[in-house]
Amino acid sequence: MIIKHFSELSEEDLNKIIDKHYSHWSRYSNQMNLKETIYKFKELYAKNNNIPYGIALIDKENIIGFCVLKQDNLKFYPEYNPWISDVMIFDEYRGQGNGIKLINAAKEELRKQNYKKAYLWTDKAPIFYEKQGFLYIKDVLKNDKSGYGRLYSINL
Repeated sequence: MIIKHFSELSEEDLNKIIDKHYSHWSRYSNQMNLKETIYKFKELYAKNNNIPYGIALIDKENIIGFCVLKQDNLKFYPEYNPWISDVMIFDEYRGQGNGIKLINAAKEELRKQNYKKAYLWTDKAPIFYEKQGFLYIKDVLKNDKSGYGRLYSINL
């Protein structure tokens, strides 16, 4: 398995990531906008290798999963950065240790940029992140004010 930056992906592969991200997360937020999602993924996360940017976990020709590394994530908590965000493993590759590989790759990417700590929030998978060594900080309000998630940190 290898890690590729979004900037190294074909348009077809980047579109698969966008489709997966939008189709999954739009179910949970009525404020999510497809045009804005396409813009973020193509114009922000795939243009360079400095934060913000995305990485994909790839096995042979298949995208296994992806995440985005960001300086800012939750608008109500600007004091926390950088972020590991938008973490997703494609359904057929779940339960095989791929989430761990992706998180480890994200942490390594941030270490290369001399970060000492990273943050993430989740309302769907707290146990997964706790098993990876992330430490609970507090509950945090989501950007769309639709509820709370759990804020975590990890030393890199």
